[in-house]
Amino acid sequence: MPDVNGVEAARRLATLALEELSRHDATFSTPPPYADLPALLRRCLRLLPLLDAGDPRLAARCVRRLLATLRGIVSRDPSPSLLPALEVFTENLVTSDQLRSCFAMADSAAPEGSRVFTVAPLCRGDLHTVLELVCCHFISSLEDEGGFGLFLSAISWLGNASVGAPEIGLRGALALIYRTCLFSLPAVVQAHLLLLTSRCISGPDLDSHLLAFEHSMNLYVTYLPALGAFNRTRGVENPLSFLAKKMPFVWCVKDATTQKLKSQINGLLLFCQSHSGDDLPSCESDIFGSTDRLIQENQHMLHEKFRQEATSVVKSILSEVLHCAKQKEMHESDAEVSEEIICLTAVLRLMGSLLLQILHCFSQMRAVDDMENVNHIASCKEYILLCETIFLLGQYEANELHIYDLIGIIRKPVDRERASLVMLAHFACLSVCCVRRRLGFLWKGCIIMMMMAMNLVIAEEKNMDMFQVVIDVSKESAVFPDTKEGNLKVCARRSSKVMALSLGTLQSPRVEKANGQAFFDCHPEYIPGAWNDITDFVECKQGRDYSSYLVQRKRFKDFRDGKYLSTKLPVKKIVTEEILSLKKTIRKKRLSGKKTIRTRRMLRSKR
Repeated sequence: MPDVNGVEAARRLATLALEELSRHDATFSTPPPYADLPALLRRCLRLLPLLDAGDPRLAARCVRRLLATLRGIVSRDPSPSLLPALEVFTENLVTSDQLRSCFAMADSAAPEGSRVFTVAPLCRGDLHTVLELVCCHFISSLEDEGGFGLFLSAISWLGNASVGAPEIGLRGALALIYRTCLFSLPAVVQAHLLLLTSRCISGPDLDSHLLAFEHSMNLYVTYLPALGAFNRTRGVENPLSFLAKKMPFVWCVKDATTQKLKSQINGLLLFCQSHSGDDLPSCESDIFGSTDRLIQENQHMLHEKFRQEATSVVKSILSEVLHCAKQKEMHESDAEVSEEIICLTAVLRLMGSLLLQILHCFSQMRAVDDMENVNHIASCKEYILLCETIFLLGQYEANELHIYDLIGIIRKPVDRERASLVMLAHFACLSVCCVRRRLGFLWKGCIIMMMMAMNLVIAEEKNMDMFQVVIDVSKESAVFPDTKEGNLKVCARRSSKVMALSLGTLQSPRVEKANGQAFFDCHPEYIPGAWNDITDFVECKQGRDYSSYLVQRKRFKDFRDGKYLSTKLPVKKIVTEEILSLKKTIRKKRLSGKKTIRTRRMLRSKR
């Protein structure tokens, strides 16, 4: 039972808020909503649960007033000025079952022509109220080509400064993503929610960020097959496969909303198609042009201490990506841009934003816990959870690239036990596919994700030593003049170093992790074929010594053979003696039988 004083205070606040809301609604028809409307709506919505428990009649009146305000908002022409108020309503409805129920009941009691929501008896939990508002938010965000341009800039990592901070928090935005996964929501609308969530990421709530990153990764691998460029190499089931049978989306929104939605989606697809090849590199010099601008605009994402080295490595990888992409004939025209590809790109925007915040939290944890412990992050349970999520990328490999192409691109062997290298290799492969298919916005997302992989390498190692060869080559490129002769010298040095690196990467798996034969060949007591049963379990690696193990194995084998001889042979001897004795007995019986027959014949003949 709520406190009496609390109910009375809520009653007074609600009365004042309703009066102010009524004055606003009276002048709502022409001017845009004023700036204080989101705060006023949030105040009324937060008072509703307390009023419903203490003064149900005032609560019902408040719901009707709020519903009238919402009706006035959605009935206006789509405009970005409506977004803050829509976000307040959406966040409160998606996070409160009680509010959804109240709004659905009040709206169903209204005349049919003035209802905000459709009647959806098959929609559990009254989530049709949330879906209607999500569609209105999408339509208002993309009212014209200006909205389309902001959408394309968002998925291309060109900033959202002009959009401003949303009125919805991270938890509310994540709840929207989780709830809408239950419905066959158009992929572009889902991409809109993902971009909205990427603008809400802030604060030290590491658990929420990790959970959101895991969900976004599941969405990513769900939409990855839309490219037709990756094959799954392992039979691990997609965690979101249970959502294959979703509730039809059109059951839960009004017909008029569905028509507007289709029109906006078609317009957005055409806009993205016409700009899909923007800023894509066609030669190596372009990497130091448009692509360099993208890296420079987002270089604040890289670790400050190793920013220059990480930038050099990313540019070097992009140069190899372009070279690898040109080995196969690229599409003359841009590839068809589908809803799934747009959603895949939006997922990358969310994943990159989340990973940036997660790594920032890791750096703060390391600074607080132990500045001297280099391997602190490797033992952190949150880091282990992050790696398990990233390892999902290792289940897919590009069907247009050979493993040696991949080694040449990232200049490193792909260690499947290192999340940073798995991530770097995956997005390097994806960037090759983007260049070949002329998908510029997805290409830019790959660049950002490779920058995030560099940050993960730095977080793991606290240095960039594993890419030292690439960094040295980049430094030499700056020394030689930008002439034909200078470029030839740089290419020659780069080729020699890359060849040496590739040779080392190809030999290291054989030398360091051979099947044991190399170790046995060097052993003085090795007899060919004697140790075949353990060959696959022995590594020929520096520091490994199996001599004591082989001694113990020989002792065990001698003991086993001796025990066999001491137990099996006596038994065999006894059995053999019994068989011989039995044979003698049988022979005697046969002989005695023959004598008896002869005696009888002799007696018969005498008679």
